[in-house]
Amino acid sequence: MIPEILSRRVRTAIESALTVTLLMFCAAIDAQDTDPRDNPQAYRFAGLDLSEWELAWSDEFDYVDARLDENWISRQGEFESDWVVGRRWRRNAVVVDGVLELRNEKNEDDPHVWSSASVWTREAFGYGYYEARYRYAGAYGTNNSFWFWPINGIAEGQKACEIDVNEGHYPNIVNTNVHNWTDTWITPDGRETHGDNQLHHTPFGEPDHTIVPDAPVTASRVRLTSNNPASIHLREFRVLAPSESGYPSADADLAASGITNLARAEDAVFSTVGIFDRLPSREEFAVDGRLDTRWISSKHGPKWLQVEWREPRTIGAIQFMNGWPQEGGVHRNLIADYTLEYFDGQQWVRLAAYDGSAVANFAAEYHTFGLEWSEDYFKWYLDGELFHTLRNDVCFSDVNILLSMAILNADIAGPVTDAIDGTSMKVDYVRYYKRMRAI
Repeated sequence: MIPEILSRRVRTAIESALTVTLLMFCAAIDAQDTDPRDNPQAYRFAGLDLSEWELAWSDEFDYVDARLDENWISRQGEFESDWVVGRRWRRNAVVVDGVLELRNEKNEDDPHVWSSASVWTREAFGYGYYEARYRYAGAYGTNNSFWFWPINGIAEGQKACEIDVNEGHYPNIVNTNVHNWTDTWITPDGRETHGDNQLHHTPFGEPDHTIVPDAPVTASRVRLTSNNPASIHLREFRVLAPSESGYPSADADLAASGITNLARAEDAVFSTVGIFDRLPSREEFAVDGRLDTRWISSKHGPKWLQVEWREPRTIGAIQFMNGWPQEGGVHRNLIADYTLEYFDGQQWVRLAAYDGSAVANFAAEYHTFGLEWSEDYFKWYLDGELFHTLRNDVCFSDVNILLSMAILNADIAGPVTDAIDGTSMKVDYVRYYKRMRAI
């Protein structure tokens, strides 16, 4: 309220100024609502509108194989990393019927046994929206990558920046990462490391699993085993006594149901393959009765957990919650496969098995993997839908586009087996867009 002590003319002038200010404020709010690029917070979560972009470069692979070398350079067998099995060659990159195939081959006469392919663009690119449509190789152990690296050189004063749009692992895991390879440091155990932001996204699948046998079983032990790429994130594991009224969901309050969780019995002994020590985790978190803690298994190799009792127990159901919830109801780190067994006193008996490829198989289906890269943010898209945003604090100079098929050791992407032989990463197209106007 304007004080009455002021003259009418002064009060009128002040009221007019306040009205103009209020109108300008409302207009600004309206502009933020209609154009999220004017509001950094709104832009961070805004989806993709390709009408705001123009295609600046693309490769549709609609040509004969020999023309691949016009746009792309191929890795030719040189040693790369202890993590990569075999070597990669131009001969394994084959254009056929409008698709670039990065093929995996096994040859016992080859001193490196395995071969794959990796190609990168002759041209380098800057900020924009990038998209590739491709299918994974249909086997564990493979790394199906669409990523960026400054192969043509790093601008003076800039960082050696790697941007992973997707290091895809069969059957449907999407891995994103931004590496700063310039600023490294030595950990207390003497290991050289660098800044990164590796995340394992699992856009398909369910966090809760409840297994109810046709009739209760009697067992002295139960175990879950898995070849899941990377770590298992288990929020809660329950072994339930029989219930005539059925069983609640795996994320329900068990105390309210009155059903006994045998995994928390006094004589229960819980053991696992171990933990991933770079994240907060304990083995007992898997059976602590809480959903806000998690056991994170060791990262490489087969994974397992087991519950054992001194005397056999009658089991009506087994259930568990896995993965880690994110905004929008999606999860990261959902399990890709498992086998659930019980020991009947004589032998292990399979109770259930799960294969994530039955839910979503990225080797059988094409998907588009996109990245919007600006001076301020990275925004990752799957089939045109935004699923992850990260502040850009390191990548500010041009990079080359890479398409890479790699076989990884140490079970980083799951076990390396003969199932890999003859598989391939199949790329339909790669496209680069620039905004019609700068943000």
